[in-house]
Amino acid sequence: MTAVRRPSPANQFSFSKVKAFQQCPLRYRYRYVEGRTEAFRSIESFVGTVAHEVLEWAYRERDGGRTPEPAAAAERFSALWDELWDGTVAIVRVDGTASDHLRRGREMVERFVREVLPRDASETLGLERRFTVRLDGGVVFTGIADRVGRTAKGTPFVVDYKTSASGGSYDEPENGLQARLYAACLLREEADRPVARAGFHYLVSGRTRWETVRRIDGDGIWSRFLALVREASGADEYPPRPGVLCAWCGFNAICPAARVPDELSGGLELARRPGPAG
Repeated sequence: MTAVRRPSPANQFSFSKVKAFQQCPLRYRYRYVEGRTEAFRSIESFVGTVAHEVLEWAYRERDGGRTPEPAAAAERFSALWDELWDGTVAIVRVDGTASDHLRRGREMVERFVREVLPRDASETLGLERRFTVRLDGGVVFTGIADRVGRTAKGTPFVVDYKTSASGGSYDEPENGLQARLYAACLLREEADRPVARAGFHYLVSGRTRWETVRRIDGDGIWSRFLALVREASGADEYPPRPGVLCAWCGFNAICPAARVPDELSGGLELARRPGPAG
């Protein structure tokens, strides 16, 4: 049985919330309308959580005048891994192992601290920065950006760190809109700046994808977000949208349409077990 949590306020929308509706309306209903808690979280998501904690530590060390060492970042990753691991983490790919993911995670943060951080001369304005913006129709946008900063030339920016192997594309709503929303929030605060930069840094490849967001782009960005909000909040039906992501959905054990192949059944098996994770 899936646990029930308190639903989020009906007028409060994050990027993750509208993205959930676009990916699968039924998952959206389970999570945001009925307030259920997913039965598991994927190990890929867990790696991302731990990596973000390490990068936040690394920037706090640097901004405090200290020099974080790559080996220390890797060891911190291992320590946080042990501290945060619990019975809800699922290895979706049945041929994968926790040790493989741990090794890759250590390598990602070690490489970042060794190769990326020393070249980054930007000023940190905030880490895990929460944005809240009231929009038309009583809608409240809320979101948390991994890092907000300012370049040496004074341009404000926001960057999110991704642990996925894919480099993504700004043409995909799940990539471009999130960064643009955060940049639009930042421009509301930076009244004297005509542009902000929005980016994703991919820890696997070590590359960062940047986009310039102009102040005049703001209306279009918010209009696009509000259109997605209206689609989700105005829905009368929530049909399932089965596909490859079913294997990573924490509701797949209760979804009538879930398609989970045997080789990706690690999460489903965990969800079906009795106890807190199921």
